[in-house]
Amino acid sequence: MTTQSITTQTDPVCGMHVEPSRAAGVSQHAGNTYHFCSRGCKTKFDEDPNKFADSERSKGSGSGDCCG
Repeated sequence: MTTQSITTQTDPVCGMHVEPSRAAGVSQHAGNTYHFCSRGCKTKFDEDPNKFADSERSKGSGSGDCCG
């Protein structure tokens, strides 16, 4: 039996861990791909990507609270 490792990405808005295949949305910014837990997080990011792209949450230190 083979096990697959699931790689998660961090939603830059809320800090949640997101499995890319189940992301509610994806955006590109400055050559990077960002995955989102909800459409609301994607919308916030798309309105001001610079605010979130380099945030501590995008590096995985967010609270993990979902914005829904």
